[in-house]
Amino acid sequence: MERNTADNLMPITLPDTHFNQILSREAPNRDDTSAFLADDPRAFTLPGFIVPFGYALYVCPEDKQYRLVTQEKRPETVYAVRLEETRDYTSPLRACIQIMVWRTRQPQHEQAVHGLARRFFCYFLHTRSIIITDSAQTNAAKVMWESMIAWALRDRDHYVYVWDGTRHDRLLVPVSDWQEFCEHWVTFCWGSQPDSHLQRRIIISTVSLAPENPEQ
Repeated sequence: MERNTADNLMPITLPDTHFNQILSREAPNRDDTSAFLADDPRAFTLPGFIVPFGYALYVCPEDKQYRLVTQEKRPETVYAVRLEETRDYTSPLRACIQIMVWRTRQPQHEQAVHGLARRFFCYFLHTRSIIITDSAQTNAAKVMWESMIAWALRDRDHYVYVWDGTRHDRLLVPVSDWQEFCEHWVTFCWGSQPDSHLQRRIIISTVSLAPENPEQ
């Protein structure tokens, strides 16, 4: 997926992504999986997740990429996520962005990948403290983010913010509850028109990022 610099984009809903076109087709998926495994990734343990029989979970630390792959002569990726780190929206604190999230739709792997996206999201959030929406997302990613936002808003130990790069007076706007998010921020932060959705992000954090912001 082609990406521009982090400071001039916001979440734009996309019908498809380059990595989805590769991983969704069996032959390209297996070729891409072979290339990933050739980089000698390490076995990875995700807290609370028991790797199903016939699969293996790996991490490539240099690429910050995690994959659940089948244990076959020619393995296949059934889940993949890759991170990017940034301070662009939360300086001086470092945050992470899931710039690739993919899961197979093949029914034989449904049980293996069920709930894995949420587990990885929570793992990244609680090991890196801050996670931010990517600059471009499919509808499936938007649904997952809405689920995590609803969860975070019900937990006193989490904070949700909207980052608006067009407002120099108040870049981080705290979101207080789900009703406010639905009424004011969903259409503001997601859409298909780049010119009306530039420089906007949603942030979920385990630390307070904007205590100095005045009330809305």
